[in-house]
Amino acid sequence: MIDILLKDMWSPIVFIIVSLLTALVAYMFYRIGDEGYKRTRHKGEPFISGNMPPKDPRMIHVGGDNVFWGFTHALRKYLDPLVKAHTGIINDYVYWMVITMALVLIYVYLLI
Repeated sequence: MIDILLKDMWSPIVFIIVSLLTALVAYMFYRIGDEGYKRTRHKGEPFISGNMPPKDPRMIHVGGDNVFWGFTHALRKYLDPLVKAHTGIINDYVYWMVITMALVLIYVYLLI
């Protein structure tokens, strides 16, 4: 029976079984949800430090500079040289990609 199901590269029977199992798992997650949820006036609106969002959605802009502050602060000894090396010139990036690829290929060649 298993040999018949998995004989070819693509089996419609396996696809149907996997689709049904996926739908069953999705339905189980749906049933776990809160049935008593009632949508009120302010539920679902973005929280912008307690301020009411503007009426025009294009005016909403939440900066992300401070979101990763702890991450960038902890790794600043590593990130500062990378920021200084960033020139914005595509030729520099292609140059570094070619050098890196050459080193990787030399390493792989020596490994084999």
